[in-house]
Amino acid sequence: MNMPDEFGTFPFSRFSADEFRHFYAWCAFHRVSDIDLTGGSPVSVSRFGRRARCSLHTLPSSLMMPLIDELFGREVLPRVLSGNPADRTIQINGDASGRYGLKRGERVRLRSHLIQGTSGAEEKAISITMRVIPTAIPDIRSMNIEPDLLAAMVSKNGLGFVCGETGSGKSTLCAALYRYIMDNFPDRKIVTYEDPVEYILGREGDLLPPHQAEIGRDVVSFAAGLRSAVRRNPEIIGVGEIRDNETADAAVQAGNTGHLCLSTMHTKSPGETLSRLLGLFPSIIRDAMAWSVLSLLQFILVQVLVRTNDGGRRAVREYIVIDDELRNKLTRMPHSEWGYHIDEIIRTEKRRIRDYVLEMYIKGEIDRSEAVIFIPPGEMRQ
Repeated sequence: MNMPDEFGTFPFSRFSADEFRHFYAWCAFHRVSDIDLTGGSPVSVSRFGRRARCSLHTLPSSLMMPLIDELFGREVLPRVLSGNPADRTIQINGDASGRYGLKRGERVRLRSHLIQGTSGAEEKAISITMRVIPTAIPDIRSMNIEPDLLAAMVSKNGLGFVCGETGSGKSTLCAALYRYIMDNFPDRKIVTYEDPVEYILGREGDLLPPHQAEIGRDVVSFAAGLRSAVRRNPEIIGVGEIRDNETADAAVQAGNTGHLCLSTMHTKSPGETLSRLLGLFPSIIRDAMAWSVLSLLQFILVQVLVRTNDGGRRAVREYIVIDDELRNKLTRMPHSEWGYHIDEIIRTEKRRIRDYVLEMYIKGEIDRSEAVIFIPPGEMRQ
């Protein structure tokens, strides 16, 4: 990319669609993660978890409708105005002239959510929230993944979960894992079902690039994707999220037929993840499904991004690898206690996220206001 080095306000003059395309490329260059556009408000972004204003003037509400038509297509605006939020992914492509500051072959992709509501004094203001999708997939070996966890993440079959809040880096970690598998186990076929497709996983030279399907565009649901996947003879199935009984059941069936099924959940600990997963099954079959899940489970990790004093963010994780010893121990207790027991193991071994965050605080790597987000006040006083 050909961009100025300084990060500050972007030189909007007319708030045109082409200016915004250049702005999106500028955001990607400066490692912006999120962009917020609302009629009657300034353009703002989130960079390393910190909010910043990026326009000298407010974005006129009168420009939002033509802007949406040009950036997203004319079918989106009527949907939003009728009370139906819209999700879209857009891509900005470079060319030989360096348009938008992008060279030929360079691209910027953004995941967008559009909704109408009230913002300040503005009624029926349209708000657009955009997530910049990095095109470069990091090498998982640079992400400080513990050896036992990485070994579990590339298991031949079973279930694995990458969990955390929205914006915790789950998609980035999953993309890095898929790419690592492609580079080191090229005989393993990968299919994914995403909402939406974010990172483009395939690269020139891949024997068989991963096939990525988007929910709502290519397949109607995660569950439908999973049912299709088992007929496509993959080794690895990626599922964007498991949040209902139908998808959970299909994931277990995929694991039972010899696939490695990887997915995410919005949970705060490995124990909570397991309890939440089992809770998706109807009570009449929960006991049977719990034993199936336990036999298949390989790992659960939960990740957060912690803002550091150097202006960046660091991924911090807690995890559990389900080895034979732990699996045998869990079989001797009711499944309702599995989640608590897993979290207790992590607590007694001082491997919780809060343990690592406290260590960072003691070392002066983060300030107190960041530490208390993850550490209860009582533990901070101790």
